[in-house]
Amino acid sequence: MQIFQVNKCYSFLMIIILSFSDSLYLQGTTVMPCRFDWHQTGSQVIISIYAKNSLPELSYVEANSTTVNIHVMFEGDKEFEQKIILWGVSKKNSAVNLLASKMEVSLKKAEPITWARLDLPSLPQNQEQEDTNHT
Repeated sequence: MQIFQVNKCYSFLMIIILSFSDSLYLQGTTVMPCRFDWHQTGSQVIISIYAKNSLPELSYVEANSTTVNIHVMFEGDKEFEQKIILWGVSKKNSAVNLLASKMEVSLKKAEPITWARLDLPSLPQNQEQEDTNHT
């Protein structure tokens, strides 16, 4: 899984450094709820996480072609984590920006189609078993 590490700049706009190191996992943290939403263009999907006072040096986004895992750290050992199974994205031309009040994850769609929803809906468990039995 590719990790997008968020580093702080002087202008509140963040730059991205692609890192292939292991993820930072901190124990003893408190889960913090954050509001997030998304929108799309023909070729991109943009996920916005509203996260004031986050710690950019400890925040990161992991992504591969079908999954994105957003991890935002805050002062006081508080964290927000959201894992989303996507319709398909390309790691090329994808980026993360951390502004003063939110994190934006811009992902290039694998195919330029309109997504009905952000996450790929999973099949009900009984339907998955039926599909497996027929193959």
